[in-house]
Amino acid sequence: MNAITLDDRVARNPSILGVETDEREILLMDEDSGNCFALGGSGLLVWRATEQPISVRDICAALRAHYRIDEETCATQTLAYVAHLAAEDLLRRLPDPE
Repeated sequence: MNAITLDDRVARNPSILGVETDEREILLMDEDSGNCFALGGSGLLVWRATEQPISVRDICAALRAHYRIDEETCATQTLAYVAHLAAEDLLRRLPDPE
């Protein structure tokens, strides 16, 4: 599979259940595998941003609106994090619209 790019659109895996424990953390469980995850800070913001399909570029824009971070650093870190979430099957890359 090719690396995720800023123009790729991603969406949550529908088999992931989540509950926010407070304003700073969400606990996730994959119904299929039983794996559990906890996301906080910027991870929680990424998860909230992916409630609907969204481009990685738009996720980065949402993070930049919340944190003081330059565009290049945000892009690099967001791409790596989204790739990690996709590798764990929490997020899925959507096919290009035709």
